[in-house]
Amino acid sequence: MKFKYYNIAAIVVFLFSISFTAYGQSKISSRIVVKTNQLQKSKNGVLIDCNILLNGVEISTNNQLTLTPVIRSSNGQNVELAPVIINGNNRNRLYKRSLRLNGLEKDPAVHAVIQAPKKAVSLTIPYQVTVKYEPWMKNASVYLIGDLCGCAGSKRDYTEKLIAERIGFPAMANFNNYKPRVNFIVPPREAIKQRAENGEAYLIFERGKWEIIPNLFNNKTELAKIDQSLQYIKEESTTQITGVFIQAYASPEGKFDNNLVLSKHRAKALLDYVQTKHTFSAKVNVHYEGLGEDWTHLVELIKKDPKVENKEQVLKIIESVDIFDGREKQLMDLNGGRPYLYMLDKLFPLLRRSDYRIEYTVPSFSLEKAKQLLETKPSMVSLEEMYLIAGTYEIGSESFNHVFKIADKVYPNDPVAGINAAAIAVLEKEYQTAKKYVEKYPDNPAAWNLLGIVYMSEFR
Repeated sequence: MKFKYYNIAAIVVFLFSISFTAYGQSKISSRIVVKTNQLQKSKNGVLIDCNILLNGVEISTNNQLTLTPVIRSSNGQNVELAPVIINGNNRNRLYKRSLRLNGLEKDPAVHAVIQAPKKAVSLTIPYQVTVKYEPWMKNASVYLIGDLCGCAGSKRDYTEKLIAERIGFPAMANFNNYKPRVNFIVPPREAIKQRAENGEAYLIFERGKWEIIPNLFNNKTELAKIDQSLQYIKEESTTQITGVFIQAYASPEGKFDNNLVLSKHRAKALLDYVQTKHTFSAKVNVHYEGLGEDWTHLVELIKKDPKVENKEQVLKIIESVDIFDGREKQLMDLNGGRPYLYMLDKLFPLLRRSDYRIEYTVPSFSLEKAKQLLETKPSMVSLEEMYLIAGTYEIGSESFNHVFKIADKVYPNDPVAGINAAAIAVLEKEYQTAKKYVEKYPDNPAAWNLLGIVYMSEFR
């Protein structure tokens, strides 16, 4: 995934505050300040990263303040960037009504829309955007246009502020000696730490039966999977199991109705087996379900298996012929039954499975307890607890980095874990690793500084 708009080489974040001379006799000019974090250009793009500070700007209920950054050259060429709109109460209602009438949830051409919390508005508005670099921007300046309007668009006030007289190229000479400053996101606290152990058990049953025979083929190993999952949970005495759920599937050979009934019986048999070996509180929600023939998983297996003959025809039959219109019969007749016999031997056994899910809760842990579980049962430790553990080590130390790497493995789909892992990669100067992380989150402001550092590394 590419960063929104265009890649840009960023430099060390610098912060400065700029005050400006009012345009004309504007009343709002003195109450608007811009603090610039980054404003750089490379041969590919221009990054503008700033905070717009409003200090008591008066926006009545019917008024609208539009703040528009503009890149402008001395020869009159310019590009207006997406504006920020601050609406008074009545004006905001009209704005939302206009969006609804046009079938929109938000205006894609606007950076942000804010409802003024009160008449005298004091707030900080973060603004960051990357735009394509054009040759005419070489000596261009950046301005902020403030336009205050009343009802029906009547003009109330106007100001123009110079953000930067020129956009300079970043210096890259000493990048290899550069020590980037990164920030880590504080994860939110989990109100209830809900967890689950999921797995699959491939049990062999006698034909047409559902009695579980542990010594039959590899059943003992498959049953041990569920026992190990329960043992993993029960070893930590503070956990509370809240649910045990089992779903069983059947392979397609035979009649559909028979396979559905068979899968239900086998799901019930597995649940009974688990309950004979493990005692659960009366509050635990136990549930079983038979789902019959698993054609969806069969299609996945066929697509992955290069040895299935007449693969396209097999898939076409499954897709176009209903189960009750002779699907299985057509598969058996195809190419003398060779594809069907192969699937019967190699793929159908993989469909006769039981999925299980064991849900449980764990309490919030003390720092010492969380440290112990981090290495043995990390899934029981929350992201917030991992963040607190990391805080006990020196930033950038092996122990500090190790905690955030574990967090990423345990919570691979969590943006907080991913962006923090990217920060660790930057500290370790593994910039390509960091890039893979942050490019997943192009619209997340927390990733932008890291992405800028990564792009900077590519220009060194």
